[in-house]
Amino acid sequence: MPILLEEIDDLIPLNGLSTENRNRLAEKGQVVTLKARETLDGKDADRWLTYLLDGTVTLKHGNGNEVVSGGTSRAKRPLFGEGRQIAAVASVPSRLLRLDRRLFDIILREQRQNDYEVEHTAITEEEGQLLAHILRSLSSGTLELPSMPEVAMRIRDATLRPDISLPDIAKIVQIDPSVAAGILRASNTAARRGGQPVTNLSDAVIRLGLETTRTLAISLALTTVFHTRQPAVRQRMHELWEHSVQISALCETLASRCHPKLDPSHALLAGLLHDIGGIPILQHAERYGLLGKPERLENAIVNLRVPVGLLIIDHWQIDSDMQSVIQGAEDWTRNSGTQADYADVVVVAQLILMEQQNTSSVHPVLSEVPAFAKLGLAPATPERIQEFLDEAQQDIDEIKQLLSG
Repeated sequence: MPILLEEIDDLIPLNGLSTENRNRLAEKGQVVTLKARETLDGKDADRWLTYLLDGTVTLKHGNGNEVVSGGTSRAKRPLFGEGRQIAAVASVPSRLLRLDRRLFDIILREQRQNDYEVEHTAITEEEGQLLAHILRSLSSGTLELPSMPEVAMRIRDATLRPDISLPDIAKIVQIDPSVAAGILRASNTAARRGGQPVTNLSDAVIRLGLETTRTLAISLALTTVFHTRQPAVRQRMHELWEHSVQISALCETLASRCHPKLDPSHALLAGLLHDIGGIPILQHAERYGLLGKPERLENAIVNLRVPVGLLIIDHWQIDSDMQSVIQGAEDWTRNSGTQADYADVVVVAQLILMEQQNTSSVHPVLSEVPAFAKLGLAPATPERIQEFLDEAQQDIDEIKQLLSG
């Protein structure tokens, strides 16, 4: 049975590949059909990326069982972690997808290498030297990139384990009081609150669930990287931070209100990371002779934010679909397919913010931007956008407050 591309579009980490590369991977994949009570052994997890397409399975391992159903956020991640000796037992007839993990690694490396390439005509000689220096430093291991906060790294690594539990995540979150407080606040926002207010971290994690807690905790921890020791660029770093917070809030709200297949917390992370490539440029502005030259500094940020941002995503081992976010965040006419992705959400968020702020930045007629239609916001008129903002303002304000502490 052939694998349908729409079945793998939002699987993690496959969603970080281009459509062409996902197709390459799918051509070598296998669909496995399990009868009720039939078992698939996970002993070859280091060879395969295994996903549940539809049905329900119970994952069995040393620390207990985990039930996974098709179409849920858990089903978007591989069932088995590398080297984990567990099994999946079908509760009902189920379809699973197996993809060659080594082929995925090869394709991803090829794509990342291509992503680092920059058209020479798009950058100045000075910017080319800066980028060349960054790439040389990367290959020699001396590149000074922002460090991912410890709590974010621990959460990222822990959630790769198939036996991770919500109490385990809560213990890690407690390491950083500001992140823990943010998770507690997030569980009580209008978009997520249930009946009674949540007053402790364990209940907050249970309400949010594993995937949302993971993404929110990483997002909250990453807010600390927006800083610089250079007084001359401190204001510009603050502006970058403020912009990222505003875009994050819009992205989360757009995903939650406009597209049921997009994870709102993942959209928030996309908004926070879309301009992450500007941070090293600001942090090292003096080294590259950019202090006191605001126009050249802005040009460097505009022209180099994509390749430098891709380096950071690779360095941090963040979800690979964030690559397309960084690449497509300001590609107003991008049209990656019929289904909206997180880059589409960032594009729409940025254009909405421009409309709000009456910015002088050049951008297209909103009705000509494919991403608006994919998110159900067509016709994209100023009146339609204002209607959306009026309806969603409480959600947007709560998310901005969440990220700003």
